[in-house]
Amino acid sequence: MLKARTLTVLINRPIQDVYDFLVEPANLARWTLVGPGQAEPEEGPLVWSFDGPHGLVLVRFTPRNAFFVLDYSLQSGPHVWQSSSVRLIRNGNGCVLTHTSVQQPLVSDAVFASEEEWLYSDLLVLKTLMETK
Repeated sequence: MLKARTLTVLINRPIQDVYDFLVEPANLARWTLVGPGQAEPEEGPLVWSFDGPHGLVLVRFTPRNAFFVLDYSLQSGPHVWQSSSVRLIRNGNGCVLTHTSVQQPLVSDAVFASEEEWLYSDLLVLKTLMETK
């Protein structure tokens, strides 16, 4: 069985506001390290390409839904898709964002830990953006 890690961030903003922002693929570049350059649909409205730190990244997004599920898959190399599970959970006037990643085969513990730290910093940028918007 592969290792998994769930990151959790509390966001002091109504769940619907956070969901409406996150469900729009074009907003990804506003809070992650995908480049500010190209961001456009590739294969319909749910697969977008972004300029990433190491080249083109394809991201397949989950369609809008009533359950605040924001799962996605990304491809940063040929034929390798990595999936993550993202949920928003109502918490009073705010929400909790959970992001679960599974360590992929051939990815070292050190690389996985580094990717998770990078992701957590992105989530903190999102939190700040949502709470000051």
